[in-house]
Amino acid sequence: MLRNQPSLSLDLALLAMPAVLAEARALGVRVSVSMVDAAGQLLHLAHMDGAPALSRDIALDKAYTAASFGLSTGQWEARLAQAPASVREGLALRPRMVLFGGGEPVQVDGATVGAIGVSGASAAQDEQCARAGVAAILAALRP
Repeated sequence: MLRNQPSLSLDLALLAMPAVLAEARALGVRVSVSMVDAAGQLLHLAHMDGAPALSRDIALDKAYTAASFGLSTGQWEARLAQAPASVREGLALRPRMVLFGGGEPVQVDGATVGAIGVSGASAAQDEQCARAGVAAILAALRP
């Protein structure tokens, strides 16, 4: 049986990006932002003037990790604290796997439809910016 996977659209990503950037400006930080669909494929990317160059790749990897697992990247530390050393060490070695805050899944009706990754500030600030984008998407989907 085939399954239809709902996925974040470019239109929703474009709607969410201003919310993420506004939150970053309000915090006084410069970040990169990546938005991915349910498969972790890039939909939209923004890199604020003055954001660290490497933050582009990190933001994309945060979004990819959050979409892949349907879990905020900031939750991995607590989750892995209870895991065997082989799991903790093995996951950290996986390419594109990010185990610190800034990647937030976008979940609609229990399904992960995409994710937002933010990098360039502290993990807490990156999370706050990403959550602003998720909130904008969910608000747009409300009837």
